[in-house]
Amino acid sequence: MSEAASAIQAVLGRRKPAQGVAVRDFKQPRRLSEKRLAALRLALENALPALEKRLSDSNGVRVALALGALGEADAEAMLAGATEPLCALRFRCQKALAWCLWEPAAAAGVVETILGAKSGVPAARKLSPTETRIAVLFLGEIVRAVAGVLALACSDFALVQAQTELGSWREVGAEAESYRFEVALEVRLGDQPSTLRLYLPGLASDEPDIRASAPETLPAHLEHVEVELSARLRGCEISLDQLLALEAGDVIPLEARLGDPTTLSIEGLTLAQGRLGRHRGRLAVRIERLSVQPGAAA
Repeated sequence: MSEAASAIQAVLGRRKPAQGVAVRDFKQPRRLSEKRLAALRLALENALPALEKRLSDSNGVRVALALGALGEADAEAMLAGATEPLCALRFRCQKALAWCLWEPAAAAGVVETILGAKSGVPAARKLSPTETRIAVLFLGEIVRAVAGVLALACSDFALVQAQTELGSWREVGAEAESYRFEVALEVRLGDQPSTLRLYLPGLASDEPDIRASAPETLPAHLEHVEVELSARLRGCEISLDQLLALEAGDVIPLEARLGDPTTLSIEGLTLAQGRLGRHRGRLAVRIERLSVQPGAAA
């Protein structure tokens, strides 16, 4: 074993590496637990038979549906990855923009089947005005059913076939967020299979809302309970040999300066953002923004 590896193990205080560490891509959003996703899957699957019947009756062709993967996506990445030709239903959901992306070649084939054309090998192409209206009705029925299960209201449906027409998740202003709940739906109409992907905003996290459960006024018996308020300062870098040589009484200079941003936390909760300063000759923090966030300080 190398000297560097031995030093690292000495710092960590163990001889064996940790087991069972899951790989996590932190660029991908994750708000929903496995339990919540399983409950959503069950609710959506239970809604499919009624939706199949409505689509089959309204289009005169047998429609079969199967729920694919459920996930969480970033709208910025999704929009950036969209390539033309497009067949996408753009709509409003809880005031924010949402999308249903349809494979363009399969979409053309499904619309042709609805219009009574003989089945063939469909090709990706731009839909005609009549085909566009049929696609909006077909996709709109699916979107309303899925959104209804999730207790979301949808409106302003429009079929777009160019990337510039997709819009932006930022359109709602300061409250905008790129998080979207992704629902994949496998659709078979006649001999035409296709995959739809819905990207819906407004789905609440299954984490408990700490602010909602907090009392409006502090109970009298808690008024004098003390809690530890911590301010996170900028750290510094030291080598492993310096770390191993530390002794009681050593001084570690920090790189924090007056005016630097800092985070205030209480028991693992981020309480506020502020800046370092001085008050009556002592180091102090000026609070600039209050924002309670569970676990953000850990």
